[in-house]
Amino acid sequence: MKTFRAFLITSAVFIAAPLPLAAGLTFKLGGWLDALLAIAGGLGLGLLYWWPLGAYLSRPTRRTWTKLVGGYLLSIPLYFLTLAVLYPAWGGAVFHPFAGGRWAIYLSATPQFYAMVLLLSYLTKGRTARWALGTAVVALAAGIVAPLYLAAAAGPHWPHIKSSHAVITGARLVDASSNRIVEGQNVYIQNGSIETISPEPLHPDWPRIEARGRYLLPGLIDVHTHLQSPVEVPAGFKAGYFTKSVMGNYGLQRTAYLASGVTSVRDLGGPAEAGYRLRSEILQKKTLGPRFFTVGRLVTSPHGHPVSTIWSASVSRQSAILATDERTMLDGLDRNFADGPPDAVKFVHGAIGRAHEELSAGLLAKGIRWAGGHGLISVVHAETAEEVEDAIRAGATGVEHTAYLQNAPPSLIALVKQRHPFLDPTFGEFETSLSLSKVPPGVRTAEMQCAYESVVELYRAGAQLVIGTDAPMVAYGSGFHDELAHFAHAGFRPAEILTFATLSNAAYLGKASELGKIAPGYRADLILAETNPLKKLDTLRRPVWTMLDGQIVSGGKR
Repeated sequence: MKTFRAFLITSAVFIAAPLPLAAGLTFKLGGWLDALLAIAGGLGLGLLYWWPLGAYLSRPTRRTWTKLVGGYLLSIPLYFLTLAVLYPAWGGAVFHPFAGGRWAIYLSATPQFYAMVLLLSYLTKGRTARWALGTAVVALAAGIVAPLYLAAAAGPHWPHIKSSHAVITGARLVDASSNRIVEGQNVYIQNGSIETISPEPLHPDWPRIEARGRYLLPGLIDVHTHLQSPVEVPAGFKAGYFTKSVMGNYGLQRTAYLASGVTSVRDLGGPAEAGYRLRSEILQKKTLGPRFFTVGRLVTSPHGHPVSTIWSASVSRQSAILATDERTMLDGLDRNFADGPPDAVKFVHGAIGRAHEELSAGLLAKGIRWAGGHGLISVVHAETAEEVEDAIRAGATGVEHTAYLQNAPPSLIALVKQRHPFLDPTFGEFETSLSLSKVPPGVRTAEMQCAYESVVELYRAGAQLVIGTDAPMVAYGSGFHDELAHFAHAGFRPAEILTFATLSNAAYLGKASELGKIAPGYRADLILAETNPLKKLDTLRRPVWTMLDGQIVSGGKR
């Protein structure tokens, strides 16, 4: 009995050790309910698996091997029972071990779980019991401190503002729209905006930022990202990245964008409340990150993408308007507007993966009409020519994922010539999807070439091309430059690509008079490149520095 009591206490402390971090992570991702479920999950693990198995292993017996084998056989039904009870609590999933032969996968994990209980049962006997309990206490202390430390290190912060004005001298100004370099100009910045551009030394007493002949251009803009993801799909799950991302308010992602010269991003789907909060914190300079635009809650069908494909139940509750009918959609849009307001409205019109239900064309048109009536940009996720035509015909501002079009039918070309919509190919996301689907390399290359040709044809028909990444389907920050490379592979010139990434993207955000250009009255969101990006785009992967609102926030002397 004494041995089991030692096991019970020590195992309880070990089980409790990761719970503060688990509760913190789930609170960040899903709120208080999910945090409480995480704690309940830890208790369930002890009650249903550790302690019944520990009680059996703590029994005195002379037949050691019989007890070891019997303990493992007992661990199997206890393990399956534990998963059956806890799965519904962890995101509303249902445990189906015998569907599709998955029982073998679950069974393969039982030896390692049994080994943990067996080892602890052995260590809580005799002289090692105190050592085991001490180790458990240290683990619990680390588990309590870890989330506090990670929460305190919430990512990058704004530099100390030394002056509200400055002048950039010796820069070569990149004018992508006219494919030329302008020399001999000083850029005067006041209160985060460009005040004037002049060859004259208008304010000799202003602080100087010496460009030394390098190339100055507007900050880059990513019009399609999901910043609140703790996983980059191409890199796979990494525990450290996941934990630091969630507890650090996605500071890793924000830093990656700024280091890559991306000064504005639009989040097209994620936890809405957290997104609105992050937008406010960045705007008020409480935390550092690229200028942040968000749609809040996206509109999809009750069983559509992403609520039936990649989002957990908690994220779906926070992040989606489930348009059962017109009334539910409009009520959801009204609530989202009151909570935000959003910077745009996103509609998912298309059935992909496990999502076999799409938002109807009729509801899509009514939703786009609502967005227009509230002065909001409408963004539509579509993947087939028919879906793209539905969106354009309904008056959508822009359509995402047109790289999926392997050809552009005449009806679509005619519609594009008439409406001139914004089209975002997301080539990198399409390539990642092909890789995840195990498409052979040769076929993948051919499909990418078809995508390039279709986008070029749509551009020639009058589409306004823009550049988004759909990160985390590609890497944050560097994935934007990979996307620029895709446009180069499609045959676009550097000047055209830079125009898409700045002026066109700013227009797609509804900020054509504020962002994407070096001109008086525009925000001082700028990057300095070592060499001429009109000749070599790759120089932008490593900007000398990135400036946001007139402050150097990455590279250079901050």
